[in-house]
Amino acid sequence: MSVAETLDTVLDKVRSLVQAESVVGKPISAPDGTIIVPVCRVTVGFGGGGGTQNGKESVGTGAGAVVTPVAFLVLRADRTDLIPLDRDSWQFGKLMDFVPDLVEKFRKKPAAEKTPE
Repeated sequence: MSVAETLDTVLDKVRSLVQAESVVGKPISAPDGTIIVPVCRVTVGFGGGGGTQNGKESVGTGAGAVVTPVAFLVLRADRTDLIPLDRDSWQFGKLMDFVPDLVEKFRKKPAAEKTPE
C-alpha cells in the first residue's frame, strides 16, 4: 500500500471516529422528564510518512483523538441551563447544587414503572 493510500485509509478511520454524537453526546433522561446532554470538544491529530530504500517501500502512520467534556445542557419543562465545565467559567458550587436533585430524580421510578403493592 502506498503512502497516499495509507494516509487516505487513516483519514477515513479518523472521520468515522469524529461524529456529531462525539461532540453532542447521547441524551440522558431522568424519570421526571429532565434531559441532560453532554457537550464535548474533540481534538484529532494524525500523521504519516514513508520512503523507499533498496527497492522496498515503507509506510508509517499514527492517529489519536481526545474527547473532553466541556459542558452539560440540562433541559427541563420550564427552563434550560448550560453548565460549562471549563476552569474559567465553571462554578463548582453551582454544579454541587444540582447533585442532590439529580440523585433524587434517578432514584425515583416513574409512575408507569411502579409495581402495585
